[in-house]
Amino acid sequence: MSKIGWKIIMVMVLWSSCTYDHFNDIVNVCAHSSLSLTFSVVDASTCAAGDGSISISTKGGVKSYTFSVNGGTYQADSIYSNLKSGSYTLSVKDANGCTTTQIASVNNGQSSLRISAVTTANSGCPTPNGTITISTTGAKDPIQYKLNSGTYQSSNIFDGLKAGNYSITVIDSTGCPTSGSASVASNGPSFKTDVSPIISTNCSSCHSQNQTPNLSSYSTISASGELVVGAINSDMPPGGKLTAQQIALITCWVNNGAPNN
Repeated sequence: MSKIGWKIIMVMVLWSSCTYDHFNDIVNVCAHSSLSLTFSVVDASTCAAGDGSISISTKGGVKSYTFSVNGGTYQADSIYSNLKSGSYTLSVKDANGCTTTQIASVNNGQSSLRISAVTTANSGCPTPNGTITISTTGAKDPIQYKLNSGTYQSSNIFDGLKAGNYSITVIDSTGCPTSGSASVASNGPSFKTDVSPIISTNCSSCHSQNQTPNLSSYSTISASGELVVGAINSDMPPGGKLTAQQIALITCWVNNGAPNN
């Protein structure tokens, strides 16, 4: 040490071709969750009556569970009473914060109106192109149709839809709604054919099993889908950006719900 008190600081810098600046260090505990829900419904007795109910049952995940309907506050009670006819979005959350969701329908026990739906998968990237076509029996004209919380329309065909679950509501001249649900599948890029080879070649060497996010399997890649899209649209991987076509394929696959196809 000199009189003026110099301090010698040794700085060691480890340079690597793998950098992780654009990923959050998050372990997605829900990637392998077995959480699921089932439900039973008691229909409302009449169109105007609020005497229907839904009972939710849960298995898998980590106890304890809480329950929500239509995006409301989660609560311990799994039975919802005093319900009018309509569609209800049921959600269950476990102790890890993992959630699962389904759509249930409470119908009017006196109505003869029944509905069914045929769907086509969404394969459009970036523009959704899935469809739902609704059929009815026992309806009295005029008939109107809606999806989720949208507005009623006279056409029974809904197009331009993303992959996912939809609630269906049909109302006829009696003014009593009948509800159901339909799922639009994804028919976009394939994980096995399109996405996995790109990530294996360009990302997996850095993001192996000991580096978060782990991009070594379908479950871990799908759980980190939004992080991957953000990174490849920035300046990752460090060895050189992906091509525009590769970025589009991965982005489209994630936007379609990251299916295991």
